[in-house]
Amino acid sequence: MKKHPWLLVPAFIAAAGLAWWLWPAPAIPVAIVAQTNLRGLLGSGEMHAAELYLEAHPDSRIQLVPVHEDCNPEETPGLLAEVLARGVHFLLTFHPSKCALASRELFAGDRALVINAASTTPALTGRDDFLLRIIPDAVQEQRALAAFVNGLPGRRLLVLQDTSNPPYTDPAYANFAAALTDLGPWEIVHRKLLVADFRPDDYRELMAADYDALYILAGTFQTAIGNIAQLFHYQHPDAPILLTPWARSPEILETTGAALDRIILPSPYPSRRQDSAIDDYARRFHARFGYEPHVLTLSVQIGLELLDQAFAAGDDTPAAVKRYLLTRPSHQTSLGPIRFDAYGDVSGRYHFIQDLRQELQ
Repeated sequence: MKKHPWLLVPAFIAAAGLAWWLWPAPAIPVAIVAQTNLRGLLGSGEMHAAELYLEAHPDSRIQLVPVHEDCNPEETPGLLAEVLARGVHFLLTFHPSKCALASRELFAGDRALVINAASTTPALTGRDDFLLRIIPDAVQEQRALAAFVNGLPGRRLLVLQDTSNPPYTDPAYANFAAALTDLGPWEIVHRKLLVADFRPDDYRELMAADYDALYILAGTFQTAIGNIAQLFHYQHPDAPILLTPWARSPEILETTGAALDRIILPSPYPSRRQDSAIDDYARRFHARFGYEPHVLTLSVQIGLELLDQAFAAGDDTPAAVKRYLLTRPSHQTSLGPIRFDAYGDVSGRYHFIQDLRQELQ
């Protein structure tokens, strides 16, 4: 019996369709941009968090592109421009506000989309661009801090403000002071200093005065924060010491010595003792890499989950991913929900962690 070639067409179409269905979707490069100039406190943590994520998600379309930076505002734009020129259209960045501001125009259009997890400056709030943040801005952060301080006993507060990152600490202090003044009769003694150059002898007299609490307004995971806390605790052993969320790092907290029992750590993430998902993540991270994760490793997990969810939905361009993330009311991640507003900003509740010895175990 003679076979007609046209009878093979349906079989060919079916085979082609099956091959298309089974053929893996192409990988999507995602840059992890982390600074490594802070005595090893950063950089490796973010990269390890990305490795841990991909090990747990072998079917992910994400192709990791590690990018190391020194976070110099004059150099960051050029570095990120080189990353974009390599055909990378999605980035997770962890640089502070001064670097995010310097490079924000790179993400004014739809060439690339960046998820930032560390720049809280209000200057990035309410901008219709392709820079999304998964942490609340400094206005929300500092108002929450002021409300907490107002509930403490006492009325005289020493605020030491770091000068290394003014786009964060200047508006942060202004919002904190305004909110605390509105809430209660607190007297604020405000001093600026470069935390990285802290010398105890220069501040003994200042700290010896009568204070009911200390607030160290500093970010970027600087270990000198622990030294400042130690000196204040020596002179005021019963007074609480508040840090910013950007001091949630085991390396910093372990340098505080006996002051650790008086430190209060605000955080957009709850204590691992109150949240089983965060505790499980911390345990898996420690088991894999041998050290405790810091706050930005949690953000890596969330950021990669958000991108993977968009990619799985078939959205793989910056414009499509932005639309996916901003048009849905909420996104569930393994570490909690994320809700973006129309500008790619988020709101969140702050947790004030006080039992830090338990937190570090």
